[in-house]
Amino acid sequence: MNDREQKLVWLSRGRNLRTKLIGLYAERQERVSRAEYAGISYESISGQHSGNGMERKISAVTEIDDEIRNAEQELTAIESEIRRAIALVHRPLYQTYLRMRFLGYKTEAQIAEETKYSLAHIQNYVRKNSIDSVKINPS
Repeated sequence: MNDREQKLVWLSRGRNLRTKLIGLYAERQERVSRAEYAGISYESISGQHSGNGMERKISAVTEIDDEIRNAEQELTAIESEIRRAIALVHRPLYQTYLRMRFLGYKTEAQIAEETKYSLAHIQNYVRKNSIDSVKINPS
């Protein structure tokens, strides 16, 4: 793997976590819906459980909440590292591309439209030079 490919992998670390979080949020909503259908309101529960069915439903939501919290913390840490690396890039256009692509999770077509550069320019010149300008310390 060459230097640019390593940087691209490093910069892209948040994308899978963000996708995972979207799925976890959907799963949480489904679990809450099921519990509310059964007459349990999660908004008013203060750690008191009664009955096995209720305990299982509360436990299911609590488990997914823990998983969401862990994924959010991990994503925050990764995005913070990426943000620090981007801040060291000197060209504003490259910083913009990097922020939009790896922190805003935008496609290159969206970046081209928002920056008013051609898609070809973004896909060729800007992508290559932006990624090359990032300094990382691979661990």
